[in-house]
Amino acid sequence: MAKEKAGLVKTPLDELTYKVNGLAMQVMRELRSGHKEEFYQRRLAELCLEAGLRAEMEKRVEVWINESMVGYLYLDLWVENALVVECKALSHDLTNHELHQVLVYLAATGSPVGMLYNFGKSTLEFKRILKPASMQDWQKYLYRVIWTPPDTTLPCEESISPNTPIRFSVISDFANQPAVLPSVPVRDSVLESVDKSVPIRDSVTESAYSRSGVDIDAGNRAVELMKDSVKATYNESVLAGIGSFGGLFDASTLKQMDSPVLVASTDGVGTKVKLAASVGRYRGIGHDIVNHCINDILVQGARPLFFMDYFATSKLNPERTAEVVTGIAEACKESGIALLGGETAEMPGVYRDGEFDVAGTIVGVLERSRLLPRSNLLAGDLILGLPSSGPHTNGYSLIRKVFEGADLESVHPELGCSLADALLAPHRSYFNALYPHLDKVKALAHLTGGGFIENIPRVLPENLSAVIHLNAWHVPPLWKLIQEQGNISTEEMYRVFNMGIGMVAIVDKSIVNHLQSSISEPIFIIGELIEGEHKTILV
Repeated sequence: MAKEKAGLVKTPLDELTYKVNGLAMQVMRELRSGHKEEFYQRRLAELCLEAGLRAEMEKRVEVWINESMVGYLYLDLWVENALVVECKALSHDLTNHELHQVLVYLAATGSPVGMLYNFGKSTLEFKRILKPASMQDWQKYLYRVIWTPPDTTLPCEESISPNTPIRFSVISDFANQPAVLPSVPVRDSVLESVDKSVPIRDSVTESAYSRSGVDIDAGNRAVELMKDSVKATYNESVLAGIGSFGGLFDASTLKQMDSPVLVASTDGVGTKVKLAASVGRYRGIGHDIVNHCINDILVQGARPLFFMDYFATSKLNPERTAEVVTGIAEACKESGIALLGGETAEMPGVYRDGEFDVAGTIVGVLERSRLLPRSNLLAGDLILGLPSSGPHTNGYSLIRKVFEGADLESVHPELGCSLADALLAPHRSYFNALYPHLDKVKALAHLTGGGFIENIPRVLPENLSAVIHLNAWHVPPLWKLIQEQGNISTEEMYRVFNMGIGMVAIVDKSIVNHLQSSISEPIFIIGELIEGEHKTILV
């Protein structure tokens, strides 16, 4: 008998895989390399839907060993209730590790074929992967890809033999619609093609709470994704943090202080979150909220002890939430603060689809004798300005209006970067630069909402005014672009924005040179105090 010609192994899903492959190529043409995995995943899902295909992101599959549900698998995309699609954004070639992951997913769903894509290189890399022929082909990889809920322990891997009952259940995300895959019992036999007529067992359909729009499992997964970053901020004072009902912080070191004063502040990031969400950049928002709060208590002379965050959204996306909280943890670690705890809230109906908000509370401490502003402020004291990293977290309602409809990813030559890069630069912290020198400072003012006009008088006595010389520093080109595009008056610009100066320090003129030489960044003499009516004067 003549040998059959070598060629592509045919499956019942060949037409579908061909169509999805074309859409993946379109994603690569549109986005190119250099983005996070979730961007390619989301865009491919959008194109599938536009092509009339049913596509679900982060499809959840329950994993049962013996009679216990031990965890979940999460499919990047589940197309037409039949095709497994896994998206990667790797700078290196796909390896057996990614292939094994898809093999487990195929065993779990009973799908005959899966598509594995790598968008991380200059050209799209993809593999077409066929279902495993036997249990031995995938079981040894199961523990690498299973997500385990908190407080759930997997059975010892050595105890799982080929005879151990393992089964999977694909969770239906559509209430009142029959699911299209069975709860697939896996044994040594060759898996059959997907049977689209067998409904899922009733015990694994969506819960009522999930149908109302709140996904507890997504919240648990977000915690799992962020917990390592959070724990990296812990120090010897943290007694209990993530997973506890309340964070515990050992305050015994305060007994070594003569007269400790606790300073607390709560704030948010404002509408900068909408701008960040529009371009899919989330980690910087975490830095924003922490550094804003650090600066707010620094102006009173405080050293931060711990931080707590609050993240709320319409529908929880674990990866997006973890990205924000990871940014929070990074900023905390940079300033030596413990991220002691927080809250993640999913509130459908309160927030619009896709929207989120983030806020935070910080607690710090200082000796009462070092409290700022000091009482010795005098006419003739000089005002120093430290550079900002951008708009920080203020004025974004106006910024979004000014650039409404603009291409945020376009590069502006005068900025040297894209508009998104300039506008979403994280709010910087001044703690490391200024805290060692606070004994030389009479007052600090954080230029947040209200800019120069509102914030500097907050630290002045009633008989003094601040004169600000507008030619004392080079205003970054972003502010000129905002002013021209928005047709905004100069006075309003200095009332809304920081104009390139994020923190001002008021000092005796005799120590200015010493302070400038002690701090390793530019510090500008931008004005002085005069006898006056407790206001800011721009000259």
